Amino acid sequence: MVRRVAAVLARAGAAIALVGGVILAGGLPASAEAPPTLTGEITDHSGVLGNDTATVQAALDRLAKDTPYQLYVVFVPDFSGTDPLTWTQQAAKQSGLGSQDFVLAVATSARRYMLAPSSSGAITSAEVQQVASKVEDQLRTDSWAQAAVTAADGLRSAAGSGGSSTGTTTTSNAAGTFGALLVVGLIIIVVIAIIAGVVSRNRRRALAGPMADTAGSTRVATAADEYAQLPTVELDRRSASALVGLDDALRSSEQELGFAQAEFGPDATREFEKVLADGKQQITEAFRLRQTLDDDVPDTEAQVRATSAQILRLCAQVSAALNAQKDDFDRLRDLEAHVGDALDGHERAVATLRSRIEPTRTTLAALAARYPASALASVTANPDQASHLLDDVTGTLTTGRQALASGDRGAAVGYARAAQTALDQATTLLDAVDSAGNDLAAAGSRLDAAIASITGDLSDAARLAPGDPRVAPAATEASAAVSAAQAARAGDGDPLAALRRIAAAEATLDAALAPSREHDEANRRALGLLDQTLGRLDSALRATTDYVDTRRGAVGPEARTRLAEGQRLRDQAVAQRQTDVQGALATAQRAEQLVAEAGRIAQDDVQRSDDQRGGPWGGGRGGGGNLGGMILGGILIDSILRGGGGWGHGGGGWGGGGGFGGGGDGGGFGGGGFGGGFGGGGDGGGF
Repeated sequence: MVRRVAAVLARAGAAIALVGGVILAGGLPASAEAPPTLTGEITDHSGVLGNDTATVQAALDRLAKDTPYQLYVVFVPDFSGTDPLTWTQQAAKQSGLGSQDFVLAVATSARRYMLAPSSSGAITSAEVQQVASKVEDQLRTDSWAQAAVTAADGLRSAAGSGGSSTGTTTTSNAAGTFGALLVVGLIIIVVIAIIAGVVSRNRRRALAGPMADTAGSTRVATAADEYAQLPTVELDRRSASALVGLDDALRSSEQELGFAQAEFGPDATREFEKVLADGKQQITEAFRLRQTLDDDVPDTEAQVRATSAQILRLCAQVSAALNAQKDDFDRLRDLEAHVGDALDGHERAVATLRSRIEPTRTTLAALAARYPASALASVTANPDQASHLLDDVTGTLTTGRQALASGDRGAAVGYARAAQTALDQATTLLDAVDSAGNDLAAAGSRLDAAIASITGDLSDAARLAPGDPRVAPAATEASAAVSAAQAARAGDGDPLAALRRIAAAEATLDAALAPSREHDEANRRALGLLDQTLGRLDSALRATTDYVDTRRGAVGPEARTRLAEGQRLRDQAVAQRQTDVQGALATAQRAEQLVAEAGRIAQDDVQRSDDQRGGPWGGGRGGGGNLGGMILGGILIDSILRGGGGWGHGGGGWGGGGGFGGGGDGGGFGGGGFGGGFGGGGDGGGF
């Protein structure tokens, strides 16, 4: 049974823990078992669960209901000669699992197992290792079902603790059993906290209506459909998960491209720029498709499956294109050669940005004295978040210098990249406060013009259509909008919200008056409204994009989908301007509505993330201290060990790019796990 509640996608793994060893045999005869595609939460190719399947499923359901996480349990005879971690990662990757999907893989005959990833979101590596140890105790006595229940309940308990435990993993040896457990304790930080179930809780319930019995429902797919074996709800979930991962990968790549262009110029980065532009165009189409699933129009199961599959294919294409450029991009930047200079430069940048914190607080306080809280909601926390980011950068630079001093230039590069990204986000956060002030200041004069314009419409309504039932409601709303705008102009209200309302009211009144006006006059007025709308829309797009960029660790697919669709419709309105003014105005107004929704949903996502982590800077411990600022910003350092960089990097899935493949060093998940052997009988010791 696929999880029916909201799932939270965290974008990152944590300490990479590699496990290897030789396990004593015993039990069922072995047969080679390739990693399967997981079509449900329970896969029992060994046939060991029997009547206990329902008990295991109940535990998995509890985990999914009470936490953002999901556990897949797999029992097979052996891992076909592959080490447990690689086998588990391959199964998760080809199944399109997301970054908060855990897998417990057990080779019942080979007596080996793996619980991965080694951490996710609020669950630290120390907590996952503790769960793995308890699971192993059950496996030693062939208590297969209880091992799965222990894993689910243990993860549920760890998630409930908020990731507050700290501690480090240690190397442990067991004579005659598992060999060695090697844990590389790195700081890998990143939480995409609130995918809100891939979509809203209401959407999950709506999907679960005609398709609730996903295990037994008819698959609306052809034999050639590579996703034919996936239940529809799961296919829908994975498509949204892939979109979030790819969106983050493109945002990270765009930052990396900007850094490279500043260093080497546009000619040296032309090919990378083209690949990125193509990728952004494809993800725009993917977000448009996602919006058709998120809107109020009911979708058939066939439509959901076809649309979700197309989104996954688009994500895979973009991921492959990004990964194809990764090696060339890394060679171009060659950060290892001058990583020391980079660390020094970042330290200077920290000092410069710190000097801006207090002036920005002063600016924000002055704005708060003039405007209501709703007008400043997207930037109120910016100085605090920027300050926390700079604190995180300071610690990251210290660790980077230690790595450089020990001769590990690759690790130093990873820390330098993370610091660079965080500094860029801190700059954006501080600049956004200044931009908000400018936008609000400009709103005053724009309100005056809008009030004058709509007042003329009201005069026309009284003159041309007195008592017309088609015009009267629009005129009533226009009068109310004028009153709200006048109040906002006097300092009692949100001027930007008042502008949106008065513009919408004027457009509605214009449309109602159109039959009474000459066509050219109607178009002229529509053109003026269009230009005003586009001006507001561009400001809103910039502000909302900055908000998502600097809080990508918490913003889920719904906000991103609306933001991307708003940008697409804005571009469409500009293209329509010369040929269909009325149509362009309607398109721009729809774009403005979507961007406003994106901002509200993103703020809700961040608030839920804060609540889950015990505050905006909480959580994220268990390997590197409190790194809340970088967690919220979605900054990933898992490239430290794997030599990766920011190009094409930003996935939220198993193995790269948000759960859709893409090479060995593309993702922020699947970076390790805890496992080993479970001997049995007279087998002494144990991990």
